[in-house]
Order: sequence, then structure tokens, then C-alpha cells
Amino acid sequence: MTFEELIKKGKDLLAQHGIVESKLNYDGTLIEPRVPGLGASGDRITFKRNRYALAKYFIKTRILGEHFIPDVNIELFGVKLAFPILAAPMSGIKTNLNDIIKEKEFIHDILKGCKDVGTIGMCGDSFDTTSDYLVHDIIKSIGGIGVCKPREFDILKDRIEKLGNVKAIAVGIDLDGISGMLLDTGQVTKKNKEELIQIRKLFSGPMFLKGILSVEDAVIAYKAGFDAIVISNHGGRSIDYSLGTADILPLIAKKLKGKINILVDGGVKNGYDIFIYLALGADAVLVGRSILYSVIGGGAEGVKIALTKFSSELSRAMIFSGCESIKNINSTHIGRYE
Repeated sequence: MTFEELIKKGKDLLAQHGIVESKLNYDGTLIEPRVPGLGASGDRITFKRNRYALAKYFIKTRILGEHFIPDVNIELFGVKLAFPILAAPMSGIKTNLNDIIKEKEFIHDILKGCKDVGTIGMCGDSFDTTSDYLVHDIIKSIGGIGVCKPREFDILKDRIEKLGNVKAIAVGIDLDGISGMLLDTGQVTKKNKEELIQIRKLFSGPMFLKGILSVEDAVIAYKAGFDAIVISNHGGRSIDYSLGTADILPLIAKKLKGKINILVDGGVKNGYDIFIYLALGADAVLVGRSILYSVIGGGAEGVKIALTKFSSELSRAMIFSGCESIKNINSTHIGRYE
């Protein structure tokens, strides 16, 4: 199955369960999906800005010189990865996808597909997993990263301890998850620096904060002792009229590159997007929506197909730009349209 066939199959299966990205109204106007579902917050401005922010850049080609095979390997959280691409944390299948697949199967297939191609999958947290948290059981058998919503301290402590007991590769706190039904029911809250310092003490391995969209918050994460940040606007699902992640990434990288691992997500549709994010200062890139369609359309094998395709495109971008390894990719290899 090709990547295009895989994505189509995933979208078709979702449509059969009433889950679509957009559809025409009776008068021909476009109905945009909302959250819960595959939609985004408000008028989807943030969601669209992720793509607009990436589209401002172009890859500079340097096609003359000795031929080479790009080295796309990296090391992250003490683990050697086949490429700097990870599956983003996703959850809430019952609420968002009308229970098209069981949460356990969804997470299992993402983690397995990632492991089979030499990278790491992340497990999300959601309203659905409030009383039925099973991430640690799946990580125990496959390995992966657990990401928790910013719940009250005792609940976070319990979940992080469970992740520690099964030797999760890393643990993340999904700070931009303070929205939706969890916020409405008072189950998640903002965290201040002192709270973050206490949370950091709960896990002996690598920890990161996801949802960073400012230099100021990135610095707080660094000073609180976290090993990494994920620059993310939650795919435009948490708040509208926010920054596209490619707009803030270079500012954060200028301040903290080399001091803390910088990951990013938002609007990734191919390996060329990943190259641009790396050139802007990211150490690795998370992919969400394409992985979702891939796992719905083809299970763990679908995840492998998607990640292999993205890695191949990243390698092609490296050949055309003259970058022999990931560490060679920097801002000199991209330009920006004015």
C-alpha cells in the first residue's frame, strides 16, 4: 500500500464513522470540524498558521559536488534513533473519533510501528483516560514515551510513577492540554515554576514540557530542570489566534539551542517540512495527524509506511541541500520569502 492509499483509506474509514476534516454545507459553504473530532479551535486560524509559517521558507539547493548517502540518525533521550521523527502523543479515541478503534489498540500500533522503524512513539492523555489510564501497560511491552495532561499533583505523581516503573524512555507534560472537557471539569490547571520543579523530581529519566510557544516559557522549562521542550500549539486545537510553531522556533533556538533538546510539531505533512523545522533549530520533529490516518488505515504497518516515507523525503532534502548528516542542517540551508 502506498502512503497516499493509506491516508485515503484512513480518511474513508473515519468518514464512515462520521469523522471528517471538512464538508460542504447545503448552500455550498465549507463546514469546518470542531473539537472534539478532527477539528481545531475557533476559526482554525492557529491550525492554518502552522502550514502558513512553514510555507514562508524554501530549501536552498546545492546539487554540485560529491554524491553521498545522508546520515539521518540522531540520539535523543539517550536512545539512538533511525531518524529525527517521532509520533506525537494522541489520545481520546472514544471522544474524538467515535470509538473507531479501541484506545489500547491505537496506542499499541503507534508504538509498535515506531519501534519497528527505529524511532519512538508517544502516548497521549485525555478525558477518555481520566479513569482508565493504560499507557504504562502498553509501554511495558513495547517501550515508548508517556505524556500526561497537567492534572492535579497527586494524579500526576501516580501516573509518572507508573511510567517510571515500566521504564518509559521519557515522560512529558502536555501543558497546552488545558482545554476542552478536562478544563471544563476542573481536572487540569496551569502550572507555575515551583510546581514544575516539584513535578520534575517525580521521574529520574528525561522529562519534557509540551506546549511551549514563547522564549520566556522555554527559559522557565530549562531553569526548572527539564531535558527538553516541545514547541507546540496542540495542532491549533487548544486556542485560536496563536503563533504558528515555525514562527517562534528560531527565537527559542537562538536562546536555548544546545542547552535543552528542542522538539517541535505542527502542520507536518512530509519530510521537507521536517527539514525546515530542523534548519530552524529543532533537534527532532513530532508528527500527529498523518500518523493518525496511517494507524487507522493500516495499523502498525501503516505507521511504518508513513514514517519511512517522511524519512525518505528528509534524506532527499539533505542530498539536494548538501547536508551529509542531521547535525549539518542549519538556517544557512533555507531561505525565507519576504
